[in-house]
Amino acid sequence: MIPNLLPAGHKPDYMRLLRALRREPPVDRVPFYELFVEDVMVERMIGKPCSPATEIEMYYRLGHDYVNFSPELGLDQTGCLATGDTGANNQGGTREWLNSGDGILATKSQMDAYRWPKPSARDSARFQSYLDNLPDGMGVVLRPTGVFENVRRLMGMTPLSFALYDDETFVAEVFARVGETILASVQYVLNHCDCTRVFAVIMGDDLGTGKGTIVAPEVLRRHVFPWMKRVADLAHALGMPFGLHSCGDNEAIMDDLIRHVGIDAKHSFQDNVMPVQDFKAKYGDRLCVLGGLDMDKLSSLALEAFEPYCREALRACMAGGSYALGTGNSPATYISLENFYAMHRIGLETLY
Repeated sequence: MIPNLLPAGHKPDYMRLLRALRREPPVDRVPFYELFVEDVMVERMIGKPCSPATEIEMYYRLGHDYVNFSPELGLDQTGCLATGDTGANNQGGTREWLNSGDGILATKSQMDAYRWPKPSARDSARFQSYLDNLPDGMGVVLRPTGVFENVRRLMGMTPLSFALYDDETFVAEVFARVGETILASVQYVLNHCDCTRVFAVIMGDDLGTGKGTIVAPEVLRRHVFPWMKRVADLAHALGMPFGLHSCGDNEAIMDDLIRHVGIDAKHSFQDNVMPVQDFKAKYGDRLCVLGGLDMDKLSSLALEAFEPYCREALRACMAGGSYALGTGNSPATYISLENFYAMHRIGLETLY
């Protein structure tokens, strides 16, 4: 269960995170940011089944000023491989990873027969359930999933890799249909829901490995970035910042993401690629930096070693503002909750 971390008189204020995303001067303390929290971790921290109410309660009790809302795309997924979850906080569940073999759209004939989903009124009801439980001062971050990761799941990584050489026209059609589906889902929420408390759009689309991008940067420039930019342009037209979560080494495409896609913030960092404080020093004058405390250190360091690591990373990243404290990826079942809570306690205590 989450310990009592909040200072007396605490009130959430989504402007903390919004000011960071806009690279405006901070007013009090560093904001927090997480891309998402697994359902099992919400239940572990709150002690109740996961729901919009318990998810919001978790974010509130940790000192966050927002909750994430992810539209349901309705895209079918290729089969995942699974094994038992050995994370210290698991509750007998499984850990899954993407099967790189044939997906459900590995061939043109499968593509022709596929029924592409349309935005559903279910998102309106889901969104309203978040609003109904949202405390005063908390906002909503709209979190669509990304073009590349959905194409990988639909096609399978191996068929996608071959098709990029054998039939790129077919690949371009899949990317376009996925991009249209994601854009339509974001537009649906913004047009059909009460979005007066939505203040940012942050897309999750893993583009990298520890050694570079998963596919050649030129593939991303042709097939992914134009659709990502359309979502960014939609957010910007409504006065909202647009951020991107992407794991791995994205150095070869960072200039594309900042200058051409127009991202305002970047999330997901790992120390064996580029520590978040190094990224902040290099790019902090061009965009907001989100999270970054290394997942391995969150998982393996004893508390007495983790706290100074957290304080030093926070000190470096807070310089100049435009930073939100959080994990390098997401609070998965294998992290140390003791360290996770310490990260929030330190953040709540550290003023600009």
